[in-house]
Amino acid sequence: MNGVRRLAEVSGRCLALLALKVLVALLVALPVLVLLRLNGVVLFPALLVLVFAGRRMADVSRRLQGRWAGVEIVRPYLPRPALEPTAQSWYWTGYDYHHSRLWAAVSSWFNWVLRDPATWRDLAWMVLDPAVGTILLAPAVLGWARPFRWHARWTRALLSPTDQAKLTARVRELAETRTEALDAQAAELERIERDLHDGAQARLIAVGLSLSLAQQQLRHDPDAVEELLAEARATAADALRTLRDLVHGIRPPVLSERGLVDALRLLGLEHPLAVTVEAELPGRLPPALESAVYFATAELLVNVTKHAHARAVRVRLEHRRGTLRVAVTDDGVGGADPARGTGIQGIQRRLRPFDGTVDLDSPPAGPTVATLEVPCALSSPRTSTC
Repeated sequence: MNGVRRLAEVSGRCLALLALKVLVALLVALPVLVLLRLNGVVLFPALLVLVFAGRRMADVSRRLQGRWAGVEIVRPYLPRPALEPTAQSWYWTGYDYHHSRLWAAVSSWFNWVLRDPATWRDLAWMVLDPAVGTILLAPAVLGWARPFRWHARWTRALLSPTDQAKLTARVRELAETRTEALDAQAAELERIERDLHDGAQARLIAVGLSLSLAQQQLRHDPDAVEELLAEARATAADALRTLRDLVHGIRPPVLSERGLVDALRLLGLEHPLAVTVEAELPGRLPPALESAVYFATAELLVNVTKHAHARAVRVRLEHRRGTLRVAVTDDGVGGADPARGTGIQGIQRRLRPFDGTVDLDSPPAGPTVATLEVPCALSSPRTSTC
Protein backbone atom coordinates (compact mmCIF):
# COMPACT_ATOMS: atom_id res chain seq x y z
CA MET A 1 0.00 0.00 0.00
CA ASN A 2 2.83 2.41 0.85
CA GLY A 3 4.47 1.68 -2.50
CA VAL A 4 1.27 2.46 -4.39
CA ARG A 5 0.80 5.65 -2.41
CA ARG A 6 4.38 6.70 -3.08
CA LEU A 7 3.96 5.98 -6.80
CA ALA A 8 0.78 8.05 -6.92
CA GLU A 9 2.46 10.91 -5.04
CA VAL A 10 5.48 11.03 -7.35
CA SER A 11 3.33 10.76 -10.46
CA GLY A 12 0.98 13.50 -9.22
CA ARG A 13 3.85 15.87 -8.56
CA CYS A 14 5.30 15.10 -11.97
CA LEU A 15 1.99 15.86 -13.67
CA ALA A 16 1.67 19.11 -11.72
CA LEU A 17 5.11 20.26 -12.88
CA LEU A 18 4.31 19.24 -16.46
CA ALA A 19 1.08 21.26 -16.28
CA LEU A 20 3.12 24.26 -15.16
CA LYS A 21 5.33 23.82 -18.21
CA VAL A 22 2.28 23.82 -20.48
CA LEU A 23 1.22 27.15 -18.96
CA VAL A 24 4.73 28.54 -19.45
CA ALA A 25 4.73 27.42 -23.09
CA LEU A 26 1.36 29.10 -23.71
CA LEU A 27 2.64 32.26 -22.06
CA VAL A 28 5.72 32.30 -24.31
CA ALA A 29 3.54 31.73 -27.37
CA LEU A 30 1.25 34.67 -26.50
CA PRO A 31 3.42 37.47 -28.02
CA VAL A 32 4.02 35.36 -31.14
CA LEU A 33 0.29 34.75 -31.63
CA VAL A 34 -0.46 38.43 -31.07
CA LEU A 35 2.15 39.45 -33.63
CA LEU A 36 0.86 37.00 -36.25
CA ARG A 37 -2.87 37.26 -35.73
CA LEU A 38 -3.58 40.67 -34.19
CA ASN A 39 -2.51 44.24 -34.59
CA GLY A 40 1.12 44.83 -33.68
CA VAL A 41 0.04 47.58 -31.28
CA VAL A 42 -1.16 44.85 -28.89
CA LEU A 43 2.32 43.31 -28.86
CA PHE A 44 3.61 45.65 -26.15
CA PRO A 45 0.93 44.71 -23.58
CA ALA A 46 1.50 41.05 -24.47
CA LEU A 47 5.20 41.43 -23.69
CA LEU A 48 4.33 43.07 -20.37
CA VAL A 49 2.11 40.12 -19.51
CA LEU A 50 4.94 37.78 -20.48
CA VAL A 51 7.43 39.48 -18.16
CA PHE A 52 5.02 39.97 -15.26
CA ALA A 53 3.43 36.51 -15.38
CA GLY A 54 6.77 34.86 -16.13
CA ARG A 55 8.19 36.14 -12.86
CA ARG A 56 5.20 34.65 -11.04
CA MET A 57 5.65 31.31 -12.83
CA ALA A 58 9.34 31.27 -11.89
CA ASP A 59 8.45 31.92 -8.24
CA VAL A 60 6.02 29.00 -8.29
CA SER A 61 8.70 26.74 -9.76
CA ARG A 62 11.21 27.81 -7.08
CA ARG A 63 8.76 27.04 -4.28
CA LEU A 64 7.89 23.63 -5.74
CA GLN A 65 11.57 22.66 -6.05
CA GLY A 66 12.09 23.48 -2.39
CA ARG A 67 8.95 21.67 -1.27
CA TRP A 68 9.16 18.54 -3.42
CA ALA A 69 12.84 18.12 -4.28
CA GLY A 70 14.40 19.71 -1.18
CA VAL A 71 16.37 22.20 -3.31
CA GLU A 72 15.91 25.72 -1.99
CA ILE A 73 16.19 28.40 -4.68
CA VAL A 74 16.48 32.00 -3.49
CA ARG A 75 14.64 34.74 -5.38
CA PRO A 76 17.33 36.58 -7.37
CA TYR A 77 15.54 39.85 -8.12
CA LEU A 78 16.97 43.23 -7.25
CA PRO A 79 14.90 45.36 -4.84
CA ARG A 80 12.85 48.05 -6.49
CA PRO A 81 14.33 51.52 -5.84
CA ALA A 82 12.07 53.98 -4.08
CA LEU A 83 11.08 57.28 -5.67
CA GLU A 84 13.03 60.16 -4.15
CA PRO A 85 11.52 63.65 -4.50
CA THR A 86 14.05 66.45 -4.91
CA ALA A 87 13.93 70.03 -3.74
CA GLN A 88 13.09 71.16 -7.30
CA SER A 89 9.90 69.03 -7.41
CA TRP A 90 11.49 66.35 -9.56
CA TYR A 91 11.57 62.63 -8.81
CA TRP A 92 14.68 60.48 -8.90
CA THR A 93 13.84 56.86 -9.82
CA GLY A 94 17.25 55.41 -9.15
CA TYR A 95 17.91 55.61 -12.91
CA ASP A 96 16.63 58.99 -14.19
CA TYR A 97 14.67 62.13 -13.26
CA HIS A 98 11.02 62.91 -14.02
CA HIS A 99 8.82 65.86 -13.19
CA SER A 100 5.63 63.77 -13.06
CA ARG A 101 5.28 61.24 -10.27
CA LEU A 102 3.26 58.95 -12.56
CA TRP A 103 5.91 58.86 -15.27
CA ALA A 104 8.58 58.47 -12.63
CA ALA A 105 6.78 55.38 -11.27
CA VAL A 106 6.41 53.93 -14.77
CA SER A 107 10.06 54.60 -15.60
CA SER A 108 11.15 53.12 -12.27
CA TRP A 109 9.24 49.89 -12.91
CA PHE A 110 10.54 49.43 -16.45
CA ASN A 111 14.13 50.18 -15.51
CA TRP A 112 13.92 47.97 -12.46
CA VAL A 113 12.60 45.01 -14.43
CA LEU A 114 14.54 45.36 -17.68
CA ARG A 115 17.89 46.17 -16.07
CA ASP A 116 17.68 43.16 -13.75
CA PRO A 117 19.65 40.19 -15.21
CA ALA A 118 17.25 37.83 -13.41
CA THR A 119 14.44 38.97 -15.75
CA TRP A 120 16.33 37.74 -18.79
CA ARG A 121 17.24 34.51 -17.03
CA ASP A 122 13.52 34.03 -16.35
CA LEU A 123 12.77 34.50 -20.04
CA ALA A 124 15.50 32.01 -20.98
CA TRP A 125 13.98 29.53 -18.52
CA MET A 126 10.52 30.07 -20.01
CA VAL A 127 11.78 29.36 -23.52
CA LEU A 128 13.91 26.32 -22.64
CA ASP A 129 12.12 24.69 -19.72
CA PRO A 130 9.00 23.41 -21.51
CA ALA A 131 11.28 21.19 -23.64
CA VAL A 132 14.27 20.47 -21.41
CA GLY A 133 12.26 20.22 -18.20
CA THR A 134 9.75 17.84 -19.78
CA ILE A 135 12.53 15.53 -20.97
CA LEU A 136 14.10 15.49 -17.50
CA LEU A 137 10.77 14.85 -15.76
CA ALA A 138 9.31 12.27 -18.13
CA PRO A 139 10.68 9.19 -16.24
CA ALA A 140 9.08 10.49 -13.01
CA VAL A 141 5.63 9.68 -14.42
CA LEU A 142 6.49 6.03 -13.77
CA GLY A 143 7.21 6.77 -10.12
CA TRP A 144 10.97 7.21 -10.34
CA ALA A 145 12.03 9.95 -7.88
CA ARG A 146 15.53 10.69 -9.18
CA PRO A 147 14.32 12.82 -12.15
CA PHE A 148 13.01 15.33 -9.61
CA ARG A 149 16.58 15.98 -8.50
CA TRP A 150 17.72 16.33 -12.10
CA HIS A 151 14.90 18.76 -12.76
CA ALA A 152 15.63 20.72 -9.56
CA ARG A 153 19.29 21.16 -10.54
CA TRP A 154 18.25 22.36 -13.98
CA THR A 155 15.81 24.85 -12.46
CA ARG A 156 18.38 26.07 -9.95
CA ALA A 157 20.92 26.60 -12.72
CA LEU A 158 18.61 29.10 -14.44
CA LEU A 159 16.51 30.59 -11.64
CA SER A 160 18.94 30.95 -8.75
CA PRO A 161 20.97 34.14 -8.18
CA THR A 162 24.25 34.39 -10.03
CA ASP A 163 27.52 34.95 -8.15
CA GLN A 164 27.41 38.60 -9.21
CA ALA A 165 23.84 38.95 -7.92
CA LYS A 166 24.82 37.34 -4.61
CA LEU A 167 27.77 39.70 -4.29
CA THR A 168 25.58 42.71 -5.09
CA ALA A 169 22.98 41.61 -2.54
CA ARG A 170 25.69 41.07 0.06
CA VAL A 171 27.21 44.50 -0.53
CA ARG A 172 23.76 46.07 -0.26
CA GLU A 173 23.05 44.17 2.96
CA LEU A 174 26.38 45.23 4.46
CA ALA A 175 25.72 48.86 3.54
CA GLU A 176 22.30 48.72 5.21
CA THR A 177 23.79 46.99 8.26
CA ARG A 178 26.54 49.62 8.51
CA THR A 179 23.97 52.42 8.38
CA GLU A 180 21.84 50.74 11.05
CA ALA A 181 24.91 50.16 13.24
CA LEU A 182 25.98 53.81 12.94
CA ASP A 183 22.46 55.01 13.73
CA ALA A 184 22.26 52.68 16.72
CA GLN A 185 25.66 53.84 17.95
CA ALA A 186 24.66 57.50 17.64
CA ALA A 187 21.39 56.84 19.50
CA GLU A 188 23.27 54.97 22.25
CA LEU A 189 25.78 57.80 22.66
CA GLU A 190 22.91 60.28 22.83
CA ARG A 191 21.21 58.17 25.51
CA ILE A 192 24.40 57.95 27.57
CA GLU A 193 24.95 61.71 27.28
CA ARG A 194 21.36 62.38 28.33
CA ASP A 195 21.55 59.97 31.27
CA LEU A 196 24.83 61.50 32.45
CA HIS A 197 23.49 65.04 32.11
CA ASP A 198 20.16 64.41 33.80
CA GLY A 199 21.39 61.85 36.34
CA ALA A 200 24.93 61.68 37.66
CA GLN A 201 25.99 65.19 36.55
CA ALA A 202 22.98 66.85 38.22
CA ARG A 203 23.62 64.92 41.45
CA LEU A 204 27.33 65.75 41.47
CA ILE A 205 26.48 69.44 41.02
CA ALA A 206 24.12 69.12 43.97
CA VAL A 207 26.96 67.58 46.02
CA GLY A 208 29.21 70.50 45.14
CA LEU A 209 26.53 73.00 46.18
CA SER A 210 25.96 71.21 49.49
CA LEU A 211 29.70 71.21 50.25
CA SER A 212 29.93 74.93 49.39
CA LEU A 213 27.06 75.70 51.76
CA ALA A 214 28.68 73.55 54.44
CA GLN A 215 31.94 75.47 54.04
CA GLN A 216 30.10 78.76 54.43
CA GLN A 217 28.19 77.57 57.50
CA LEU A 218 31.21 76.01 59.19
CA ARG A 219 32.13 79.21 61.09
CA HIS A 220 28.70 80.69 61.64
CA ASP A 221 26.43 77.67 62.23
CA PRO A 222 28.39 74.45 62.85
CA ASP A 223 25.23 72.54 63.76
CA ALA A 224 23.83 72.96 60.23
CA VAL A 225 27.02 71.58 58.66
CA GLU A 226 26.25 68.01 59.75
CA GLU A 227 22.88 68.07 57.98
CA LEU A 228 24.45 69.47 54.79
CA LEU A 229 27.18 66.83 54.83
CA ALA A 230 24.59 64.07 55.29
CA GLU A 231 22.64 65.45 52.37
CA ALA A 232 25.82 65.59 50.23
CA ARG A 233 26.68 61.99 51.17
CA ALA A 234 23.19 60.77 50.21
CA THR A 235 23.33 62.65 46.90
CA ALA A 236 26.78 61.21 46.16
CA ALA A 237 25.43 57.71 46.83
CA ASP A 238 22.56 58.38 44.39
CA ALA A 239 25.06 59.58 41.79
CA LEU A 240 27.15 56.44 42.28
CA ARG A 241 24.06 54.24 41.92
CA THR A 242 23.07 56.10 38.75
CA LEU A 243 26.56 55.57 37.29
CA ARG A 244 26.40 51.87 38.14
CA ASP A 245 23.05 51.56 36.40
CA LEU A 246 24.44 53.40 33.39
CA VAL A 247 27.48 51.12 33.20
CA HIS A 248 25.21 48.09 33.56
CA GLY A 249 23.17 49.34 30.60
CA ILE A 250 26.31 49.69 28.47
CA ARG A 251 28.00 46.41 29.45
CA PRO A 252 27.25 44.67 32.75
CA PRO A 253 30.44 44.07 34.80
CA VAL A 254 29.53 40.42 35.32
CA LEU A 255 29.50 39.99 31.53
CA SER A 256 33.10 41.21 31.30
CA GLU A 257 34.27 39.31 34.35
CA ARG A 258 32.40 35.98 34.10
CA GLY A 259 31.10 35.72 30.53
CA LEU A 260 27.76 35.34 28.82
CA VAL A 261 26.49 32.25 30.65
CA ASP A 262 26.97 33.62 34.17
CA ALA A 263 25.63 37.01 33.11
CA LEU A 264 22.43 35.37 31.83
CA ARG A 265 22.16 33.29 35.00
CA LEU A 266 22.35 36.46 37.09
CA LEU A 267 19.77 38.04 34.80
CA GLY A 268 17.55 35.01 35.37
CA LEU A 269 17.88 35.32 39.16
CA GLU A 270 16.75 38.94 38.95
CA HIS A 271 13.85 38.13 36.62
CA PRO A 272 10.31 37.98 38.11
CA LEU A 273 9.65 34.61 36.45
CA ALA A 274 11.41 31.29 37.05
CA VAL A 275 14.25 31.34 34.51
CA THR A 276 16.45 28.30 33.91
CA VAL A 277 19.69 28.76 31.97
CA GLU A 278 21.33 25.72 30.33
CA ALA A 279 24.57 26.17 28.44
CA GLU A 280 27.17 24.24 26.46
CA LEU A 281 29.77 26.89 25.70
CA PRO A 282 33.37 25.66 26.01
CA GLY A 283 34.79 29.15 25.48
CA ARG A 284 34.07 32.88 25.35
CA LEU A 285 32.51 34.92 22.57
CA PRO A 286 34.07 38.10 21.16
CA PRO A 287 33.15 40.99 23.52
CA ALA A 288 30.99 42.90 21.03
CA LEU A 289 29.02 39.77 20.10
CA GLU A 290 28.75 38.79 23.76
CA SER A 291 27.08 42.11 24.55
CA ALA A 292 24.74 41.87 21.56
CA VAL A 293 23.58 38.34 22.49
CA TYR A 294 23.20 39.30 26.15
CA PHE A 295 20.97 42.29 25.44
CA ALA A 296 19.04 40.42 22.74
CA THR A 297 18.26 37.65 25.24
CA ALA A 298 17.36 40.24 27.86
CA GLU A 299 14.89 41.81 25.41
CA LEU A 300 13.32 38.40 24.79
CA LEU A 301 12.90 37.89 28.54
CA VAL A 302 11.28 41.32 28.83
CA ASN A 303 8.88 40.41 26.02
CA VAL A 304 7.97 37.19 27.85
CA THR A 305 7.17 39.19 31.00
CA LYS A 306 5.00 41.68 29.10
CA HIS A 307 3.06 39.47 26.71
CA ALA A 308 3.42 35.72 27.29
CA HIS A 309 1.55 35.31 30.63
CA ALA A 310 4.10 32.61 31.37
CA ARG A 311 5.21 31.02 34.64
CA ALA A 312 8.62 29.66 33.61
CA VAL A 313 11.26 30.35 30.96
CA ARG A 314 14.12 28.16 29.77
CA VAL A 315 17.19 29.63 28.09
CA ARG A 316 19.34 27.14 26.20
CA LEU A 317 22.76 28.08 24.78
CA GLU A 318 24.88 25.85 22.58
CA HIS A 319 27.65 26.21 20.04
CA ARG A 320 27.58 23.77 17.14
CA ARG A 321 29.44 23.84 13.82
CA GLY A 322 30.59 27.42 14.17
CA THR A 323 27.16 28.80 15.14
CA LEU A 324 25.92 30.04 18.49
CA ARG A 325 22.30 29.11 19.12
CA VAL A 326 20.23 30.64 21.93
CA ALA A 327 16.70 29.27 22.39
CA VAL A 328 14.32 31.05 24.79
CA THR A 329 11.26 28.91 25.54
CA ASP A 330 8.31 29.95 27.70
CA ASP A 331 5.13 28.16 28.76
CA GLY A 332 2.87 31.11 28.03
CA VAL A 333 -0.24 31.53 25.91
CA GLY A 334 1.59 31.63 22.56
CA GLY A 335 0.19 33.28 19.45
CA ALA A 336 2.96 35.90 19.28
CA ASP A 337 3.10 37.79 15.98
CA PRO A 338 6.40 39.61 15.30
CA ALA A 339 4.63 41.85 12.76
CA ARG A 340 2.51 43.44 15.51
CA GLY A 341 5.39 44.81 17.54
CA THR A 342 8.90 46.21 17.28
CA GLY A 343 10.62 43.93 19.80
CA ILE A 344 11.72 41.24 17.36
CA GLN A 345 12.69 43.83 14.76
CA GLY A 346 14.90 45.52 17.36
CA ILE A 347 16.59 42.23 18.18
CA GLN A 348 17.14 41.56 14.47
CA ARG A 349 18.77 44.97 14.06
CA ARG A 350 21.00 44.25 17.06
CA LEU A 351 22.21 40.93 15.62
CA ARG A 352 22.36 41.86 11.94
CA PRO A 353 25.92 43.32 12.09
CA PHE A 354 27.05 39.84 13.15
CA ASP A 355 25.01 38.04 10.44
CA GLY A 356 22.69 36.82 13.18
CA THR A 357 19.07 35.75 12.72
CA VAL A 358 15.97 35.56 14.90
CA ASP A 359 13.28 32.92 14.46
CA LEU A 360 9.98 32.94 16.36
CA ASP A 361 7.77 29.87 16.69
CA SER A 362 4.64 30.69 18.69
CA PRO A 363 1.60 28.49 18.00
CA PRO A 364 -1.68 29.32 19.77
CA ALA A 365 -1.66 28.02 23.36
CA GLY A 366 2.15 27.87 23.27
CA PRO A 367 4.86 27.13 23.91
CA THR A 368 6.73 30.04 22.34
CA VAL A 369 10.30 29.46 21.21
CA ALA A 370 12.48 32.37 20.12
CA THR A 371 15.79 31.25 18.60
CA LEU A 372 18.85 33.41 18.02
CA GLU A 373 21.54 32.07 15.69
CA VAL A 374 24.87 33.83 15.13
CA PRO A 375 27.87 32.42 13.26
CA CYS A 376 30.95 32.85 15.43
CA ALA A 377 34.04 31.21 16.86
CA LEU A 378 34.73 30.69 20.55
CA SER A 379 37.97 31.61 22.23
CA SER A 380 39.61 29.16 24.60
CA PRO A 381 38.72 29.82 28.26
CA ARG A 382 42.43 29.73 29.10
CA THR A 383 43.40 32.37 26.57
CA SER A 384 40.37 34.60 27.02
CA THR A 385 41.23 38.09 28.24
CA CYS A 386 37.72 38.70 29.52
